Amino acid sequence: MPRPLAVTLLICVGLLTCLGLWLPEPAAAETLVLSHLGNDQATGQAFHILQEAYRRLGIEVREELLPHERSLRAANAGETDGEVMRMAGIEAQYPDLVRVPEPVVTFDAVAFTTGLAFQVDGWESLRPYPVCINRGMKMAEQGTEGMNRMFGTSVEQIIEMLRRGHCLVAVLGRFAWLEFDRLDAGPIRELEPPIASLPLFHYVNRRHAALVPKLAETLRQMRRDGTTAAIIAIDQQPIAAARQRNSLPGQ
Repeated sequence: MPRPLAVTLLICVGLLTCLGLWLPEPAAAETLVLSHLGNDQATGQAFHILQEAYRRLGIEVREELLPHERSLRAANAGETDGEVMRMAGIEAQYPDLVRVPEPVVTFDAVAFTTGLAFQVDGWESLRPYPVCINRGMKMAEQGTEGMNRMFGTSVEQIIEMLRRGHCLVAVLGRFAWLEFDRLDAGPIRELEPPIASLPLFHYVNRRHAALVPKLAETLRQMRRDGTTAAIIAIDQQPIAAARQRNSLPGQ
């Protein structure tokens, strides 16, 4: 090889080596923060579904546990990147939240009592009774508007209010059986059918609106391939066992 060419090649190799030393580090995976109600197994389950959906899009997510109303306000203000799940329509009250149109889960609002039994037929069937609901649980707030109702800030507090007789009916999800069990708060009656069953949706702050169609398609894929059902199934056995241990006899 002629000497000038060899020198040129050596110079090029040296330059490339030096440049390699200055190449920027690969970008770390993007991490988003999703707020949701702490000590609530239903939203915890939904977070695990979303965790997988975001993972498929190459995005890591972590959770920030906040009270019901505070969680929504934080997501709307951009203090967090989104709210794990809420009913459709809250964007009217929180205009900086954008709904992912594919439901994450379907939530059953259930009436729990310490023994009182009556036929549940929608929200109006609760009107004759003092009712306890979680502040910020929008479907319960809207459904019981104008009724004799008391507010709590956690499932545990609602259970305590019910056990102390401050209300005759507590509106919770079926995951509440795990809390009744943990608190040794039985025996309890779950009235059938559910008061209402609603699809619940993931919301992102509007700065992440470009993710909405991708998330919707990913959630649809997860429903089709059985991933969502598999995540939900993990929790069904402990709920059934807790219900069996804490239900009133004959239920």
